[in-house]
Amino acid sequence: MNFSRLFISILLFIFSFSYTQYKGPYADSSYSDLESKIKSLEKDPSKQWEYIIDLIKKAKSENNLKQIRRGYVLASFNQRGADQIKYSDSVVIYARKINQTNLLGDSYLLLGMTYVTNENYPRALDSFLKGYDYIQKGKDPYLLHNAEYQIARVKNYLGLYKEADTLFEKSVNFFRDNHKKIGDTDYRYYYIYSLIAYSDNNNQINKQGDFKLIDEGKNFIKNNKDLKEYYPYFISLEGTTHYFHKNYSQAINTLNEALRLYEDNWKHLSDKFYIGMSYWNLNQKEQAIPYFLELDREYEKTGKLDPFFRPAFEILIKYYSQANDVRKQLQYVNKLMALDKIYERDYKYLYGTLKKEYDTKKLSDEKENLENTLKWERTLYITLIFLGLTIMSFLAFHLIKTYKRKKYFKKLYEELFISQKEKDEKEPFLKDQPIESDDEKKIIHNTLNINPLIIENVLNQLNIFETEKHFLKRDITLLSLSKTCGTNTTYMSKILNHYKNENLSGYLNNLRLNHIVSQWKNKPKTRYISLQETAEKAGYNSTQAFAKNFQEKYQIPPSYFLNRLNEEEKHR
Repeated sequence: MNFSRLFISILLFIFSFSYTQYKGPYADSSYSDLESKIKSLEKDPSKQWEYIIDLIKKAKSENNLKQIRRGYVLASFNQRGADQIKYSDSVVIYARKINQTNLLGDSYLLLGMTYVTNENYPRALDSFLKGYDYIQKGKDPYLLHNAEYQIARVKNYLGLYKEADTLFEKSVNFFRDNHKKIGDTDYRYYYIYSLIAYSDNNNQINKQGDFKLIDEGKNFIKNNKDLKEYYPYFISLEGTTHYFHKNYSQAINTLNEALRLYEDNWKHLSDKFYIGMSYWNLNQKEQAIPYFLELDREYEKTGKLDPFFRPAFEILIKYYSQANDVRKQLQYVNKLMALDKIYERDYKYLYGTLKKEYDTKKLSDEKENLENTLKWERTLYITLIFLGLTIMSFLAFHLIKTYKRKKYFKKLYEELFISQKEKDEKEPFLKDQPIESDDEKKIIHNTLNINPLIIENVLNQLNIFETEKHFLKRDITLLSLSKTCGTNTTYMSKILNHYKNENLSGYLNNLRLNHIVSQWKNKPKTRYISLQETAEKAGYNSTQAFAKNFQEKYQIPPSYFLNRLNEEEKHR
């Protein structure tokens, strides 16, 4: 006797016995009650999972194949990644045991959608085509057009736009006239999805999308207000279509409107990509780059990026090349080379159709040139550092020796007023305008969770505020400054603290003191104005407040400072 078969038979017997003996807490519950409970727990996946497992156990103990399959359908909705694919496979396995044509077709469609969710488009297409073969036999028009829509969607992902176009058109034509709710399925959603996908596919084929389809979708949603969450998607399509019509300013406005209207938690990277491309085509490069850098951050986070976003990395290479930033340029050359390997492996057909300014050879050549440039720069840098340290050490020795011979007031004077004889007399000794550091702290890399365009506008307004010396006015409040800069007090406070390293009081105080000292340094007549009048003209409410702040910043009283300044002038 074959002992391995005997062993397997015993295991199967034990396994089946364990299910026939299932007496779990929901053994006496109906399947509809269990499904209702599972549906009510959509926001608590871990608790929902417990009920799904019990439904599957109950169905297996009763050998109810349809309910077992249904349990695995629910399991595939609950799980993600490899587990989701595993449970979707189980749905197909039990559909084969039941052996109903439409059920088999529907199960393969579910498996295909699972592969789409996990971005395995070739396997998804294979599953959809198998499901389509079964559904054609069943002749259910709703399932048939659903399958055609799913096949078209995957072909669109793979870059097979012309093949997808015919199927999308059939789906739209069918669901336009057949979008009622049947059972648990609301076919209005298929009508909406088909319109969105068909419009997007038109853009990719013709580069001249169809506004009629977009208007059709918008009008349908206006008449079905419970579908309003999809309205922004048609606004987005309108913006993308403007982009392909080269109406770049209109595209930016429309896509920003879509981003404002979305009610979901998706990142909507496509909208941001086309906003960036629109700015780039308008030659507004600084406005474009933040959107491309957001795509880069997504790639850093997930290790994946839609092939359609590839031009963003080519633009980043060119941008940093023009900025003579070799390190950044090399960084994006390396990233694009890594992405191309992924695209070539997972999107073979689509990768071949992509328009590439930087092909593999050009990227390799550029990588080699950049690495050689960096090596040369590193050698030069080390040499300059060595020479600089030698010179600095020599100078430091003599400076320290001289510095120790000076009195306290002279040391303090040198700290506040570094001699600049070679500079124009009109240049303020302590500049009126604060200088931003770290390349203006790169607005696009802020951690304030504020739109970079808002920050840029506020900083521009602050620059005007400083240049035109509005800080000399009295009674400036956070609210009044916020209104001047076109924002709210919360954003204003955050931006001041982050970009000026001060709260409002410290910010105004530094500007006013810098202005007063600059006046004293460059306009000697102002030294003879009383401290009270000086304080009032600078926006202080009292002489005491001015004197206190001056002492805290410069560690000497303003009157003493003025006397020493006059004495130094006499000895020059």
